[in-house]
Amino acid sequence: MTTDATFKFDPEKIMRMAVDLAKKALYLTEPNPVVGAILVDEHGQVLSTGYHKKAGAPHAEVVTLDQYSEVPSSSILFVTLEPCSHTGKTPPCVDLILKKKVKTVVIGTKDPNPRVSGRGIRRLRSHGVKVVENICQTECWEMNRVFNKHIVERIPFVTVKSAATLDGRIAMPSGESQWITGEKARAYGHRLRSQHQAMAVGRTTLVNDNPQLTDRISQNARQPQRVVFSTLGKVSDDSFFMQQTGSKRFIIAGNGINPKVVRELNQKGVTVLVADTGRPGIQWALKTLYTFDICSVLLEGGSELIGSFVQEKMIDQLYLFLSGKLIGRNAAPSWCGETGLECLSDSPLFTFDHIEKLGEDLLLICHPRKNNYS
Repeated sequence: MTTDATFKFDPEKIMRMAVDLAKKALYLTEPNPVVGAILVDEHGQVLSTGYHKKAGAPHAEVVTLDQYSEVPSSSILFVTLEPCSHTGKTPPCVDLILKKKVKTVVIGTKDPNPRVSGRGIRRLRSHGVKVVENICQTECWEMNRVFNKHIVERIPFVTVKSAATLDGRIAMPSGESQWITGEKARAYGHRLRSQHQAMAVGRTTLVNDNPQLTDRISQNARQPQRVVFSTLGKVSDDSFFMQQTGSKRFIIAGNGINPKVVRELNQKGVTVLVADTGRPGIQWALKTLYTFDICSVLLEGGSELIGSFVQEKMIDQLYLFLSGKLIGRNAAPSWCGETGLECLSDSPLFTFDHIEKLGEDLLLICHPRKNNYS
């Protein structure tokens, strides 16, 4: 925590309130970050609040300061993310803060956007504004993991979701897989879909399971765009993927795909992304999807595709739903397929972030350790 001000109240308490405000818009602001702001008096009493509700809408600072021509002289503005100093769809928030005569600004974390990072803070200080940095920095940073990834690396944030038995299997050798987990776990999985801009599966999963790739649990859910990895573009016209046209659809294919197949799919409203190689690379696919403004992807299988993501080290987060069932058959597919590992020391290492019981099942939320996975 960096401070150059003395408060008559607990600044972390106010910042956590701003974090809670920001989280009201989780998954709704992409490609923008979620941001909360609170204006308080010198004793920490809340004067006004605001948060960024969706891309293109007023920023949190604008909502919070809108009612004032000039803020009370002793007031303090708390904001979870460094105020923007560049013009996007809205004017710079730094200009507004200066116009409203805010004298002290407390910031949770710097903006990782290279166009902003540190620039807003420097500009405020150059105009005599007292800036306090890194209050509740971890909380403010973590709630924008998707934004932090895509704005720097220009590639979507990838979450893998899989349901497996206690021995890590996702189906019987015959392909039977309904149901590995119970209703609570499946409902949670549905909600994950609408929390991502796109969801992806491999062709084998499409053929075996014919998934709808939609959130059918949440009210007023944002339905994800749907992506299928199919090297030759072979998908059935009878599949839900082809029949349901409510959201954008993509097929990731290799350069061996028949041009006639591409034309037919395009005519049916499916965008075909063709790699320069016979088998499309995962990194290439993600970077290409990013050009369509897709900032987050939920990968639901199958095991071969997840294994490819593991091999190319393109996983940011893992949601693994474990049931108490055992299959105990070597021929039964595992959730991550073949990773090509030759020795244990090369194994990707994941850190457990959260463990939760869902009915009779267990949810493990993990992320890869970067020093082991990068």
